Amino acid sequence: MKNFRHVRLSIISAVLGLSAISLVMPVASYADTPSDTKAQPDVLRSEISKPLIAAKALFEANKIPEALTKVAETDAVPNKTPYEIFAVERTRGDYYLKSGDKVNAAKSFEAVIATNYLRKAENLNLMLIIGQIYFQSSNYASTISWADRYTKEGGPDARAVDMLNKAYYLNGDYALAYKGFVTHVQNELAAGRIPEEQYFQLILNCASELKDKDVTLKAVVQLTSYYPSVKHWNYLVNQIHNKPGFNERLFLDIFRLKQELGLIQTGPDYIDMAELATRAGLPAEAKNALDQGFSAGLLDKGSDAKKNKALLDSANKRAADDLKTMQQGEAGAAKSKDGSALINLGLAYATAGQYDKGASLMEQGIAKGGVARLEEAKLHLGLVYYWAGKKEDAVKQLKTVESTDGTAELAQYWIMQINHPLAK
Repeated sequence: MKNFRHVRLSIISAVLGLSAISLVMPVASYADTPSDTKAQPDVLRSEISKPLIAAKALFEANKIPEALTKVAETDAVPNKTPYEIFAVERTRGDYYLKSGDKVNAAKSFEAVIATNYLRKAENLNLMLIIGQIYFQSSNYASTISWADRYTKEGGPDARAVDMLNKAYYLNGDYALAYKGFVTHVQNELAAGRIPEEQYFQLILNCASELKDKDVTLKAVVQLTSYYPSVKHWNYLVNQIHNKPGFNERLFLDIFRLKQELGLIQTGPDYIDMAELATRAGLPAEAKNALDQGFSAGLLDKGSDAKKNKALLDSANKRAADDLKTMQQGEAGAAKSKDGSALINLGLAYATAGQYDKGASLMEQGIAKGGVARLEEAKLHLGLVYYWAGKKEDAVKQLKTVESTDGTAELAQYWIMQINHPLAK
């Protein structure tokens, strides 16, 4: 009855739908067994071989319950050798799996492994299959046990690690799952591959379950860097001003980012942006914000329509007047003892649509030195490069921004949007 040495895993492949993993073991798979097992002959007593032969005939006739009943007759046989246990449980496991009883199939396969009658590679393969069965049966604790054993004993299939991490997650072991998913993402990025979105989302879910706000924010940033969405961008933008030490001067920059992302959805937001731009001495930017609000149909209706129209008229006038005086201010800015005046004038030109001129003045201002808000100036120069269509220069410039007041976060978010823009 030595044909039971040929362990048939094709049945498992068909039932579990695991064709992506090699499940067919080679012939003569009983080697490398312990010395006490080798002392046992590889033969089956007739009280075991006869029921198994009959069970095989029933199985081939698609009479699975009857085949399992016939295999169960061997349970009455005492003092089975390891080979006899191997033959019985290997057969029973196949039949249980074919019948759809995955839990009992896994138990039989566990008994097969306990006989230590398989070569190491085949033993590992069966461990992986057991883990997959338990995973598909939602028995995540057992999945963890077998997937962990598989990896610790040298199992080469990386998908076992993926299954282990997901089992940790589904079993509520969020700290271990987080560690595993982060490692996976890091390995993928190091290999030059962008991980699937599900792994970033799983990292975020773990962070949320662990109730760690800093880790959650980091997870949202990483997810949004590669798979942007309105939901996550809104979260990130709204978190900027909650940062300890946030500089309120950056509220206008928050509006600029929201404007780029298409996240300004109300008339009052356009009004607020216009007012902040006016206070910053950028009437052209105020005019542009109001123009957008009117174009979106958010400012020309209701009781504030006339008031909003008056604001637009005033912004148009100030923008036109400012454009006339900017050229006159260049000489004075150039003579200033530091570069702040050149930077402010350059940003005014840029918000009026003269990007190259604006960038040139800002570059001169930064080079001149003595700038009171240097990181903010570097951020704005990056934006001007981007507005001018110079994306590589913009990213390079924005990467130089360092601060603890929210400026660095804004620079990082602009880089994210430039590299992986949100579909509007």
